[in-house]
Amino acid sequence: MSVVITSFNESVYLDKIFTDISRQDFDCNSFEILFLEAGSDSHTRALKALGNLSKILKYWHVPGLSRTASLNFLIKEASGSLIVRLDARTHINPDYLSKIYTLARREKVANVGGVQIPIGDSKSQKLIALIMSHPFGLGGGKFRDKIYKGDVDSLYLGAFSRRYMPEQPWFDERLPKISEDSDLNFRLRKAGGRVILDSSVIAWHYPRESLKTFFRLCFNYGVGRGLFLMKHRQFSAPRQLVLPVAFLIALSLSGLGVIYPFLYSLLFIGIFSYLALILLISFRARDRSFRDAFFLTSGFVGCHFFWTIGLFYALIIYR
Repeated sequence: MSVVITSFNESVYLDKIFTDISRQDFDCNSFEILFLEAGSDSHTRALKALGNLSKILKYWHVPGLSRTASLNFLIKEASGSLIVRLDARTHINPDYLSKIYTLARREKVANVGGVQIPIGDSKSQKLIALIMSHPFGLGGGKFRDKIYKGDVDSLYLGAFSRRYMPEQPWFDERLPKISEDSDLNFRLRKAGGRVILDSSVIAWHYPRESLKTFFRLCFNYGVGRGLFLMKHRQFSAPRQLVLPVAFLIALSLSGLGVIYPFLYSLLFIGIFSYLALILLISFRARDRSFRDAFFLTSGFVGCHFFWTIGLFYALIIYR
């Protein structure tokens, strides 16, 4: 088994994930760790956090290398028949590698993985984690469903069995900003492969620490989805149509309202209903103050707005 990790200046989160790996109950003689840092050199802190497992670490420092290129590089260098992908912002239990290995052997499919649960250290990060996990935010995918087991269109990270994978490179380096997980899993399923999720396997994820950095991430998510749409001429899931369709309807009502003023009323009702729903969701969050509710409301609105803008930006700029 080969564990691959890419990073770009993730600092403290690297300490966390490598410490998690050092505590795995999986036989250290049965896997290797491949790590590529595309930012500032982090070899020393990786060795320190891994402790005794530092002997199985293979490290590369390639500044500025894209995520897709970094992943392809590590996969090419990996010797394992099972490639387990981890993210620098991931937190895993000591039995994660054992569970993912058992799941891969049992299912015998191209990609297997567990549920993603966003978590946080600071107050802001915890609130952003709530937005990411809520169905009205970014939580509509089955890979965030804590009780689901079965086939999925895509999942967070995962473990790839070489025997069921296409020829390398697996990730599309021509479109480095594409949603690489969705793209690869879509191509796997289109070729007849299966992607399986088992929610008994858990991978926690640390989201961004502030709304500013979170909105930038949402914009990048939108760009990635727009590039996916351009490449495959379809969305990977019907739910991804909601925001762009709503945006186009609002834009149409704004333009046609000049000729038919009553359409402004429909636009107002739509916007008011949307904001009222978000306010309701934000204020119903357990043990939240008015300040938290305002943070959540801003987060939901900004998440939807920047994701949508990112998608149309990709469709216009990269066409």
